[in-house]
Amino acid sequence: MNFEQLQNYLDTLPACGIPVSDTAVTLDGKTVFRHSAGYAEAKTKRPIRNDDLYFVFSISKITACVAAMRLVEEGKLSLDDPVSKYLPAYAHLTVKDPTQGFVPAKNVMTILHLFTMTGGLNYTLKTPPIMRVQNSSDPSTLRFVNAFAEMPLEFEPGTRYQYSLCHDVLAAVVEVVSGMRFSDYVQKYIFDPLGMTNTGYHLPDALRPRLWEHYKTESQLMTAKPLEIRHDYILSDDYDSGGAGQYSCVDDQIELMTALACGGTAPNGYRLLNPETVEMMTVNRLPDSARPQFGATRNFGYGWGLCGRVHVNPLVSRARSPIGEFGWDGATGSYAMVDTKNRLAIYFGTHIRGFQYIYHTVHPVLRDLTYDALGL
Repeated sequence: MNFEQLQNYLDTLPACGIPVSDTAVTLDGKTVFRHSAGYAEAKTKRPIRNDDLYFVFSISKITACVAAMRLVEEGKLSLDDPVSKYLPAYAHLTVKDPTQGFVPAKNVMTILHLFTMTGGLNYTLKTPPIMRVQNSSDPSTLRFVNAFAEMPLEFEPGTRYQYSLCHDVLAAVVEVVSGMRFSDYVQKYIFDPLGMTNTGYHLPDALRPRLWEHYKTESQLMTAKPLEIRHDYILSDDYDSGGAGQYSCVDDQIELMTALACGGTAPNGYRLLNPETVEMMTVNRLPDSARPQFGATRNFGYGWGLCGRVHVNPLVSRARSPIGEFGWDGATGSYAMVDTKNRLAIYFGTHIRGFQYIYHTVHPVLRDLTYDALGL
C-alpha cells in the first residue's frame, strides 16, 4: 500500500487551477489515505480543516437515492410504482411534441424513472409554476415538486436519459411515504446514525465562516478566481433539494460512501441498507434508448443505476475499478466512488464551478491512482 503517487498528483492540482481539494480513501471500513491540497481561502492561505464545509451540489443525489432505497427495502415503495400514487399531480402529464405542441403523455412515470433520470423532466428553475410557488405563503418541497408537473415533459418517461430534477421529485416521494419532511428523514436515518454531524440542507449563518471559498476557473489559463457563494438549487428555506441541496464536508461524505462500500453497514455497526439492496445499485438500469444521452460527453463505459453512474464496460472506460463500481459527482467538482467488490470508497472534495477538466481528467486519474496505490 503506497499512496506516494496519488499524494504527489493531488499536490499538483493548485497549479492546474484547483486551489482547494480534500481527499479520503477507505478500505474495508478503515481510512487508508487522507490528504488535502491548497488552501480553504487563497488570499489568507488558511489551511484546510477536516470540518471545513462546502456545497456538494449533486453529490446530494446519493443521499436521496439511499433514502428512497430504504423505503423500497422496507416494502413501502416499489420501483414499478407510478409516481402519481404518491404525488397525484403527476397523474396527467403532458409531453412536448414537435408538431402538436403539448400532448398527453402515453407512458406512466414510475419511481424507477426518477432514480434513472428517465422521467422526462429538465433542470429549468425559472418556470412560471416554480416562481409562483416561490412567491407563495407555502414554498415547501411538495408544493414545488407538484409545480414541476405543470410543465410539459421533454420526452416520454422511460425512453431517454436527461439530467434533471428527478431526484428532487424522489425526495418528495420520500416525504409522502415516510410521513416526515425529507431533511428530517435523512437526518434521523442517515446523517445521525453515521455521525454526519456537519451535513444538512439549509446552511445556518453561524456556519458560513467554515465554508470553503467558491471558485471559477479559466480553463485555458488554468487559473482560479473567487466566485460569489450562492446556491440556485435551494428554492426556498422550506425546500429540501434532494438533488443538489446539501452542504457537507469530506469527513461526513466518506462515512456514507464507506457504509455503501461495505455492503450497507457502517464501521460503527449501523445497518444503513441490506447488502442485497446495495447490490441493486451496482447494475445499469438505463435502456439502450437512453444510454447514448448519458455517455455523450464523458462517463464512457458507464451506465446509470439506482445511485448515479455504474461501471459496465472496462474495455471502453479503461478504468481500474471493477464492473459495478458506482457513485456520482457535483457541480463544483466533488467526486464519490463506491466499490462493493473491494469494499473501497473514495471521496474527493473541491469547490470550483463548471470546470470540465476536473470531470474529464482529475476524477479518472484520482480513481486509477488509488487502485495503483492499493495494488488492486
